[in-house]
Amino acid sequence: MRNRALFALVALAPVTACASRSVAPAPGGTAGTLVAIFAHPDDETIVAPALAHAARNGATVYVVIATDGRRGVSKHAGIPAGDSLAAVRAGEARCSAAALGARPPVLLGFEDAGLSVLSPWPGEPLDRMARRVDSTLRALHPDVVLTWGPEGGYGHQDHRLVGDVVTQVFQSGAAGSARLLYVGFTAERIAGAPRWYGSRVYPTAPALLTTRIAFDERDHEAARRSIACHKSQATEEEMNESFTALTHLWNGEVAFQQWRGGPSASRFF
Repeated sequence: MRNRALFALVALAPVTACASRSVAPAPGGTAGTLVAIFAHPDDETIVAPALAHAARNGATVYVVIATDGRRGVSKHAGIPAGDSLAAVRAGEARCSAAALGARPPVLLGFEDAGLSVLSPWPGEPLDRMARRVDSTLRALHPDVVLTWGPEGGYGHQDHRLVGDVVTQVFQSGAAGSARLLYVGFTAERIAGAPRWYGSRVYPTAPALLTTRIAFDERDHEAARRSIACHKSQATEEEMNESFTALTHLWNGEVAFQQWRGGPSASRFF
């Protein structure tokens, strides 16, 4: 077991917008450590079967969520934007992580839809995020990191910016020997898929998707339980539609593009 220093992270609290806590890495699984870094609570569902598969096979899995989701208002939930919704979404993120067999989520607490600003300078929140991502990766010491690619799935600006920041940290060399993977889907799978929460994802060329993680029904069911946690974001009907779309896109495996390329692989480690 590796001993690593505790580090301070900002996590959402039920009453205030954010609160400080200390998080220490869990003992490493025999299969390595996998860290998924996404923009919002519920983004992890796009790779959910791969996370469940890794955890079930002995990996230590972490989900890192960059924003607090406070602006993700859905009419059916009746929760106004702000601290109350942020607290609910933090709870949903914890529920989802547990469903996938992951460690409790790491919540960075950046403001939802607040990453792209022009003052005091354009990169200010992203620079802060880069420092937080850097310190998080140094503490968790992952073997593999998953995030959004340049297209951000279906083009969401927060998705794109979080993926850019994670890539920036890797580009600086701070992530050491860890591999960085972007989730992706081929144009063929996208063409025949229903819309994912009303949106079409952007394609990745098949030749670039060199890491493909096959999963079984246990992982598929864990992914469904993960999606069901995010009740503030979708009705049961919408969740079912989303899961149908994702099941079609996955087609029994979650595919990834490796930053700067890499050999074909059927495992994370």
